[in-house]
Amino acid sequence: MSVTGPEQASNGDGPVGDRPPAPVFGIPASALERFDAVVLDPTTAERNGDQPAPRPVAYVRTRLLVPGLTDAQLADAVAALERLGEQLQFTPRVLASAVRDLAVELGYDDRLGASTHSAVELVPLDERTGPPLDAWTVLQRARRELGEKVAGWGLDHVLMSAGTLDGVGYMGGVGYMGGVGYMGGVGYMGGVGSPGTASGRAPVALSAEPPRRSAERSPVVAVLDTGLGKHPWFDGSPLVERDPRIDGVPIGLRFPPADDPEGSGVTVDLVNGSLDALAGHGTFVAGVIRQHCPDARLVVVPVMYGDGAAEEHDVIEALNALALYHWSALDGRTDDPPLDVVNLSLGYYHETPAAVQNETALLHILRALADDGVAVVAAAGNGATTEYFWPAALTSEPQPAVPVTSVGATNPGDTSVAVFSNTGSWVTRYEPGVAVVSTMPVTLDGSSRGAVAVAARGGSPARSTADPDRYVTGFGMWSGTSFASPVCVGRITAALAAHKTPADRESRVEQAREALNTALGGTS
Repeated sequence: MSVTGPEQASNGDGPVGDRPPAPVFGIPASALERFDAVVLDPTTAERNGDQPAPRPVAYVRTRLLVPGLTDAQLADAVAALERLGEQLQFTPRVLASAVRDLAVELGYDDRLGASTHSAVELVPLDERTGPPLDAWTVLQRARRELGEKVAGWGLDHVLMSAGTLDGVGYMGGVGYMGGVGYMGGVGYMGGVGSPGTASGRAPVALSAEPPRRSAERSPVVAVLDTGLGKHPWFDGSPLVERDPRIDGVPIGLRFPPADDPEGSGVTVDLVNGSLDALAGHGTFVAGVIRQHCPDARLVVVPVMYGDGAAEEHDVIEALNALALYHWSALDGRTDDPPLDVVNLSLGYYHETPAAVQNETALLHILRALADDGVAVVAAAGNGATTEYFWPAALTSEPQPAVPVTSVGATNPGDTSVAVFSNTGSWVTRYEPGVAVVSTMPVTLDGSSRGAVAVAARGGSPARSTADPDRYVTGFGMWSGTSFASPVCVGRITAALAAHKTPADRESRVEQAREALNTALGGTS
């Protein structure tokens, strides 16, 4: 599903009334089905008064995100939704959460509740008739009837990877790729895939030893992505945590072997056996970080599926758990070291850009982490636009104690911005993001084959063109702001590794800010 935005006011990079080039935001049908998600239609979406038409975004059809964590913190929101439910024939139900229960057990429930959101499911009544229940309609009714009481309520958005696609790039139209029904491309279209962009994922022949450590300290990087596949650089490494937990509660999703995008890489197109469009994405990101900082300790947090999609609530739950992980470490309650950096190579465009600060749940928990000394680094997106891409565009908001960094992409060997990269005053850094070489799971081997295959005959050896989706060498080439972001992460962690581990929160904040200045050339 590919969608473009209606005319809207500028995000702030031009005069009021000007509009940045509209990105085309592609969501695969597999993600819409998985999350029971729909795309907001600007022409039919319910509006209040003279409210401008919203952007078309993908969101979970019957779920809202509201501020708070505990029953007491959510009581007013639930009561308000119950009153609305009498009109619209639904009943609200706060989703169960092992992370919420753990926060209460550890005594961090008030602290986390002040910094995060919870998911409330809108369950249609059996006797309900008429159009399907829709979270946007409920949200608009709540705003109209309750006003400021619903500040902070928002949709549960679908986020997408900021990595480009398997040889196809961003198509700008509707089409099928490799036999799989990814309509309009998976990810962001409109500018990527032009001649010379080297946008496709492809194997490369490379033999490279793991980068050698050079410092005693190992800064901790949480990589929220598709996971981490099998690769000699990471297998058995003491600097890799593949199954992070806090008091036994998993941080992030856990994919069964058959659904692991970093294992077989074939979880969507089981009929034809094509690799998932974003299979290997997390391993590739991890390899970029390792190249720039061999001393980094990677905490692998799966949140994204093989088609490149992630549900906002899943990302928030993972960040909630990371906050507990971080706070417990700072308070000396675990043997694990605290977090230093979070990498987010994914995001989305918001339906009402002017109201993002109050309505975007994802930003609140990121601010809380940044206020406690964690450097948050996010990809700027591949829409070839100045339109805010969240959470990277958190840089446009009042900054937490450690400023957020948004990273766009440049071309190989020069400082020119890649044609697909988002730009704007909110992008704080540009790093190489075209034709990047990094690690890929050695297990990935999809059904595609070389275009030419000639059997041995008459003394001539067998010949063929390269297998386009066999990554037995463990390395590949890819492009996207997804891979510019971890370059910046590597630079920050390398700067941190040169210093002793700070003893308290204030020292962590100061050291993180100094590392940002070093990595970004004094721009933070």
